[in-house]
Amino acid sequence: MNQQGAYRIWLKLVIKHAYFDTQQCGLILEPDSITNRLLQKAGILLKQQNSCTWILVAEDEIKLDTEINLCFQLKTKQADFYYYTDQSAVDDKSWSLSDYNKSGIWKLLKIPVTDKRIDATDPETIEIQLNSALKHIEFLVFPNQSYPMEPLEIREHRGKVLFDKREELPLPGTEKTVFRFVSSETLPLKQQSAYQFHLWELRNSGENLLSRLPDFPLVQSLSPFSPKDTITSYIYL
Repeated sequence: MNQQGAYRIWLKLVIKHAYFDTQQCGLILEPDSITNRLLQKAGILLKQQNSCTWILVAEDEIKLDTEINLCFQLKTKQADFYYYTDQSAVDDKSWSLSDYNKSGIWKLLKIPVTDKRIDATDPETIEIQLNSALKHIEFLVFPNQSYPMEPLEIREHRGKVLFDKREELPLPGTEKTVFRFVSSETLPLKQQSAYQFHLWELRNSGENLLSRLPDFPLVQSLSPFSPKDTITSYIYL
């Protein structure tokens, strides 16, 4: 590869994540130790083009044996990654993901080296689509103790999210009572929410807008009632 123009892009690896609205994936891609040695021996360079794209640059002749796997570690670089990511990533025939979950490594990406891959003259793009976790949205409202509350209701501004009937429950581990509102359906988590939630008091004299609520609960704020599938916001009146 010391002669200018004697190399080309062999593989392009693109990781997309539905949680983000911009070009991000929340991961770092690195070859494992065996793959790193194989790439160095073959004179193949791994370069990062942007936050979700990596390329393998090789000579015209790919100097790798077939029937081996190139293995890359997908490392998490954001503490909330496990909260907002659907863990059941789907494999493709031309690549696979296997669980790792150790030392900040989320999964291992395995790319088989085949005759077809080696003989290809045009760059191949491997695109991996990661999905957002699906969660119920919950609001826990602490009522104002200075006066009795009229019935409360939470609405999404454009009716995109519906909520089950309000529950009045003791907050686990405390003696406090909260009003619990939970979305009827699970929603895909997003870095930028498209929702606007409002808390209404339904008085006999008419509806009273009490508060605009957070657009989306924090992804790591798990419900004390249903932590596996629900994220929550605490509202104090």
